[in-house]
Amino acid sequence: MNDIRLNRWFVETGDEEEACRLLFNAYYETVFNTVKRRRWNHPDTVVDPDEITSDTFIKAVKKRKEIQEPEKLLEWLKRVADNLMIDAIRRSRQKRHLEVIPLNTLSNSESETLIAGTDAEAKEVLEAQLFRLLQDQHREIVDLLLDGLKPKKIAEVITSEADKEQSSGSVQKTWERVRKWLFPIARNLEALINCLPEANDRKIMERYFDRQSFSEITEALGISRSTIEETVERVIKDWKKAAKDNPTDPVSAMLKKER
Repeated sequence: MNDIRLNRWFVETGDEEEACRLLFNAYYETVFNTVKRRRWNHPDTVVDPDEITSDTFIKAVKKRKEIQEPEKLLEWLKRVADNLMIDAIRRSRQKRHLEVIPLNTLSNSESETLIAGTDAEAKEVLEAQLFRLLQDQHREIVDLLLDGLKPKKIAEVITSEADKEQSSGSVQKTWERVRKWLFPIARNLEALINCLPEANDRKIMERYFDRQSFSEITEALGISRSTIEETVERVIKDWKKAAKDNPTDPVSAMLKKER
């Protein structure tokens, strides 16, 4: 329950210690449950809900004089908790047994990197997730690029003799367009899913990137196939825009959009 009188007192009082104590007592359970629900979406990620919740209230105390709308304090606390959760998921991912594999054959102008697992099975899973982001016409090109083929060789594989020279340049241009959004999304996939505001969107995208078919997702969630297809298309479109707007941190771009 959002206690507006308490919120205003919290922002205005000079007794910081008492303000923290009362706010913590009033909203701890709500904030903790918010974090815990988010945590359920990432059972393989090492994140401590108690720590995230405590850090949320510590930040609230530090920022309390900057809060402009105390009547919306509870929603502000939830957003802070969400952001801290996303940061924790990122840190957890970075601590996993991952290696960065250089894909030097993918561009003539610069080396590219893609986070992949240390074993063949993990690498296969991550590559499958990449293909889930791509339209059908791009999947074959990226598949061959990941196998180490250069654009000219790919053109020989996928085109007729008459079109080879022209297609070599087309392959390169296609890759230049795709890589601008593909890698930023791939590197931040878990956090991007986690920051989706709608629970059904998160559930659909988690299953989609777990390589479940639309039929399997429909059966598991009881959501129509058309709704699932629309959700996947819409979310990936939003991610692409976020990755183009902020390739170093598409998650922040998504959070800014939601606000």
